[in-house]
Amino acid sequence: MNINKLFPKQAELDAYIGESKGIKMEDYKTERVLALLVEWGEFLNCVPFLFKYWKSNQEMNRDEALEEYVDNLHFLLSIGNDHGFTDYEYEELPNDTDMKLIVFGITNIISRIGVSLIVSGKVHAVDYESLLDHFIYFGSQLGFTENEIITHYELKHAENYARQQRCY
Repeated sequence: MNINKLFPKQAELDAYIGESKGIKMEDYKTERVLALLVEWGEFLNCVPFLFKYWKSNQEMNRDEALEEYVDNLHFLLSIGNDHGFTDYEYEELPNDTDMKLIVFGITNIISRIGVSLIVSGKVHAVDYESLLDHFIYFGSQLGFTENEIITHYELKHAENYARQQRCY
């Protein structure tokens, strides 16, 4: 999956948000990682078959899950832009990787990136690329296609601009 063309779009949106809110986006790198962690949890609620064993209906609402997935992608792109990681090449994971293992791996990597930012002020490229690899693999295992993801990203991107304009 090629997401490289999305990095500049996200950078423009982030700059617009910073300018319109009168904030220095550079000061909120750790908060974006924390926001990603929150969004990741919201996304996981859309894939109940992975963990909601107590519910009789564990089907995934595909549209809702895709929307939440794309919300995560916005923050992933912002974090990449924050640290100069904008030339990404997907490295596919083995097809038999357990989905629950991927969930814990993604959660762990997001946490590790947050801790690294707080402790050293840096994000390591290997962590960021691994996070993207796992995230993209997870989406593909849910049946999300590259075209769908990019199309929904662009729709949500436009919606995010509109939201910012309505707020102020």
